[in-house]
Amino acid sequence: MPIHLTKTMFEQNLNTKFWLLDERAEPHPMDLIELTGGHSNPRQEQFALHFRGDPRQVFPQSIYPMKHDSIGDFELFLVPIGRDETGTLYEAVFNRLIYAQEQAG
Repeated sequence: MPIHLTKTMFEQNLNTKFWLLDERAEPHPMDLIELTGGHSNPRQEQFALHFRGDPRQVFPQSIYPMKHDSIGDFELFLVPIGRDETGTLYEAVFNRLIYAQEQAG
């Protein structure tokens, strides 16, 4: 069953290590370095995640399997947005409706 990812889950794991799995299922470390909020309201949640990976490698825009020690296994659509001596930067953007059962509990 897929994990229902929320802003709170990522806020609680800011500045921790995530693992991107390539096509051979080899793990590549990615640090969650920033979470920015969008224009969320009680019916809609918007936010963006910024990850830093290896500066010597750039993964193309795609959906990647990811792993995290406390969140578990999930998939993210990642887009490379920059690269410098500290690493390659990737962004994942969330814009989703919040359903009534989520608001209740």
